[in-house]
Amino acid sequence: MHMTVCKLADFAARRSAPARSQTEAQPAHMAPIIYTLAFIGGFSIMSLELLGGRVLAPYFGSSIYVWGSIITVFMLSLSIGYLLGGRLSLHNPTLGRFALIFLAAAVCLYPLVYFSEDIMVYIFERVLDPRYGSLLASAILFIVPTVIMGMISPYSVRMLVQTTHQSGHVAGVLYFVSTLGSALGTLATSFYLILWFEINTILTLLTGALLAMAVLAAVASRFGGSLPRSGSAALALLGALLVLPGPAPEARIIHQERSLYSNILIDRQGPVVCLQFSVRRDQRNQTCRNERKPREMVFAYAQMMMTSLLLEPRPARVLVLGLGGGTLPMALDEILPEARIDAVEIDPAVVRVAREFFGFAPSNRVNVFAQDGRVFVKRAAQKGETYDLIMLDAFNGEYIPEHLMTREFLEEVKALLAPGGVLAANTFSISDLYHHESATYAAVFDSFYNLRTDASGNRVILTRNGPLPDAATLEERAAALKQTVAPYGVNYDQLMALMTTDRDWNPEARILTDQYSPANLLQSN
Repeated sequence: MHMTVCKLADFAARRSAPARSQTEAQPAHMAPIIYTLAFIGGFSIMSLELLGGRVLAPYFGSSIYVWGSIITVFMLSLSIGYLLGGRLSLHNPTLGRFALIFLAAAVCLYPLVYFSEDIMVYIFERVLDPRYGSLLASAILFIVPTVIMGMISPYSVRMLVQTTHQSGHVAGVLYFVSTLGSALGTLATSFYLILWFEINTILTLLTGALLAMAVLAAVASRFGGSLPRSGSAALALLGALLVLPGPAPEARIIHQERSLYSNILIDRQGPVVCLQFSVRRDQRNQTCRNERKPREMVFAYAQMMMTSLLLEPRPARVLVLGLGGGTLPMALDEILPEARIDAVEIDPAVVRVAREFFGFAPSNRVNVFAQDGRVFVKRAAQKGETYDLIMLDAFNGEYIPEHLMTREFLEEVKALLAPGGVLAANTFSISDLYHHESATYAAVFDSFYNLRTDASGNRVILTRNGPLPDAATLEERAAALKQTVAPYGVNYDQLMALMTTDRDWNPEARILTDQYSPANLLQSN
């Protein structure tokens, strides 16, 4: 991020001798303050970049294209900022003028709190391709504040360098401090801030930090850059090694590839073939297929998802978000010969693997869309589409993507449900996330059936766009479908015993929203 710092330092040193008398103080007095400014600048840049992915996800997804757009915009913006900051530093650099850079960054960053949503709605409705939509949104939202923050590093160099002899050392220390700020900004935002605060709150905090630095520089300028140095604390960089051991030795890997979104792994244990999205020892299988019993659903969650037919036995249109090995779409295609099924999977490599290793075969009634699930839902709503049954089964290597768990997303899904339409969502019943997730579904759908298997940690949520059917209706439909679902290993008598509408979660749990959705962090608690 700061590759231009050393060159700027040498150039600044050659220009510094005749102009040094015009600065407000000697670098020895100003150094702690300038290093503090550079640190906060690096912290703010990386924090904003990480938040950019969260800001764009509800409208453009979280695909590699979205992150590519964000990174491109930030890199170009920083390049421009470095150039402008270097040129600006040639004209009588002072702490007072440095304060104006931070003030301008704060003034340009804060409007995102109020206008980012409207900007994304406008772009989403006019740019259908999420690649170019996310690129345009990133440019409009982030270019100006990032360009201004990019000016901080070269301006800091010019403020510190006195002679060519010291330019390398000064640039090295400044590079260390600024990059350390970037590292801690990344760590603090991704590990903690998104767990504690909403996105707009974090943006407001970043704005406040930039304003505080503007005040610091302005006050230091007033006192000749000689503020007490007690505010300069020693910083320790914490690091950890993540060891990713291979799969258990009894599993034989038959296919492995790195796609745009994950590391896809297929292993075989006897007749059972399983799909994973990473190579961690504790990684859960996404899909398994017993080749001796290809129709039978290996996992309890898949069987639990089939209880959705008790709420709507004959759905004409079905939407499945998340393909995996294609277990659910294939079963529904056989059970519902008149239904049209749309399966949405963000990763084309997963679709290819499902065909090759799990027997998935799209037909004229089963359509596959390689698209982010949130984007698909928004586009379908724009077209006025409705579905009688929607299944949410989108998982990555960790858990459900966080932009597919929020109240806003569930409201969008609810808008796609036809009157009486059914939603089935595959989730987990472990960790603190259970309470937040349950509160979020209750906020959108009020009541729902809960199916939990504590042994595996699986939980399926069943709800409806309308009143839930009573127990007598469920039993009648279960009896009618019993023989139909038996070949898939589905036992409605056992599954209905798990169904309850009891509210067994903390009613004070915070609802997940587009602004506050640290789901993967809560999942680890």
